[in-house]
Amino acid sequence: MKKIAALFFALALGLSLVACQSDSTMIAVLIPGADHGFTGESVSHAIAGTERLATENGFDYKVLTSSTVVEQSNQIDQVISEGADVIVLWPHNGDELKSAAQAILDADIPLIIYDRLISDFDETAEVLGDNVTIGEETGTYFNDYFATELAAGEVHILEFKGDNSSVPTQRHDGFMTTADANFVIDQDFVTNWSRSTAQEQMETFLTSGTQTQIEQVQAIFTHDAEVQLGVLAALEGYTGSYAINVKLVSGVSAPRELLTQFDHYKTLGFDSVTFSFSPAMVVDAIQYGIDILNGETVTGQHLIPTEMVDNSNYEAFMQGDVYTYRYSLED
Repeated sequence: MKKIAALFFALALGLSLVACQSDSTMIAVLIPGADHGFTGESVSHAIAGTERLATENGFDYKVLTSSTVVEQSNQIDQVISEGADVIVLWPHNGDELKSAAQAILDADIPLIIYDRLISDFDETAEVLGDNVTIGEETGTYFNDYFATELAAGEVHILEFKGDNSSVPTQRHDGFMTTADANFVIDQDFVTNWSRSTAQEQMETFLTSGTQTQIEQVQAIFTHDAEVQLGVLAALEGYTGSYAINVKLVSGVSAPRELLTQFDHYKTLGFDSVTFSFSPAMVVDAIQYGIDILNGETVTGQHLIPTEMVDNSNYEAFMQGDVYTYRYSLED
């Protein structure tokens, strides 16, 4: 654990994890730096997974983190020039990396895109969470939860998105596909996946909105557990004179910090639901890169399934394989 932590902090400072010699087969993994909880966990899993898989298969490896699109673009040029034999790329924003990613293909290097799509792009393979299904299942859950209210008329909600990448677009579009037409999204917010930003946005809504605007909101659809926790904190801390009628707050990722607070927020009147989306999924993308180096054919889009977790089943989920693997690096 101490070794993993040391490597994580090195990467968080913009350094690289490297084990390579000249004229040897190498996998390069390029990912965003740790700007919030999910990416922090992802960096740790990327480090550990790349080191383990490359070492087991006799390959060299390089893991690079970046804080901006420009930095990541420069890293792509770097690993191309260093002769990477396969590249796993988690783009900051897919479309902004399109030209740099094309350079990988032009160099005849297999490219695995992870998590965020690049529009109209012909990469070797894509590995991502099933974001459309996450949105669809959130809509279905909302339909069932508010069945009585929807039969009587409109149900007003707020939406808290992550950023402008393909991930929130897919989750929103999925939600709109299944959600009842009587759901009305009063406002939507872009949080950049930040808990503090989401909390501030929710607090501002509660302090600046009219009585009608505040009291008519019955649910909040968020795109990440960090965001969900920020919204819940704002609801818990509200001391204004208007009634809070929010009954349900949704999110994505199902981390320990959120799940262990489900009962607390339920006692305050807020039910929770989240959909599993593990930071350890990055290792799946790395495994596909290793498979390519071993001569296997890897193509197409690979979606990692999601699982609904709410107040009724969170304890069982915390005993399952997805949750256990997510926190395995802490053992």
